[in-house]
Amino acid sequence: MRISLLAAFLLTAALLAGPARAADEAPSLTVERARLTLLDLTSDPDTVGPVADYLKKAKGVLIIPQLVKAGFIVGGEYGKGVLVARTAPGDWSDPSFYSLAAGSIGLQIGVEAKQILLVVMTEKGLNSLMSDQLKFGADASVAVGTLGGGVGASSAGSLGADFIAFAKSKGLFGGGALDGAVIQTLPEQNEAFYRTAATPKQILIERTVSSGEASQLRNALSKY
Repeated sequence: MRISLLAAFLLTAALLAGPARAADEAPSLTVERARLTLLDLTSDPDTVGPVADYLKKAKGVLIIPQLVKAGFIVGGEYGKGVLVARTAPGDWSDPSFYSLAAGSIGLQIGVEAKQILLVVMTEKGLNSLMSDQLKFGADASVAVGTLGGGVGASSAGSLGADFIAFAKSKGLFGGGALDGAVIQTLPEQNEAFYRTAATPKQILIERTVSSGEASQLRNALSKY
């Protein structure tokens, strides 16, 4: 038991160092991992129908290739990903970089990694992501459906939600709500990817910057 508790503690400590490690990942690698995550969640028999239906109506989609959750009494989640916006059917912007973080307190020993698609369903939801920070529950509403492992998507309570979250997870924790989670922009990642300072609005709405390294991600979304 003592060994298990020590392992859980070390996992939590490693998670707390996660943001620093994630910031070191090359932006182009994050974009490629986001593309692979999108393909995974839109080709899985458990997810292909629900995800495709929402993507066809979406204003945008935030793709988090790996949201890591670890905890020992005090837990937390952190992941980095990209947001792309749609201006017309099959027409998607280049990506802007974001992080997602959440914390919780309670009896929770374990570790879990999730692939997440946060489908932006409303103009309010998309506009809220133009600011430096968004908090679910305070600035926007989110409905969550946990996918994978033979469990289909749940759209209960999704009507009117600003975001619909689809997640595939592996680990000791089960699916949970994202209320209280914080999404923040990563301006240093945008600058590294585009080799110039650019705001999310310039990338996603005005589309004044672009990168050939995003072409495969845009192509993967072009069917929606």
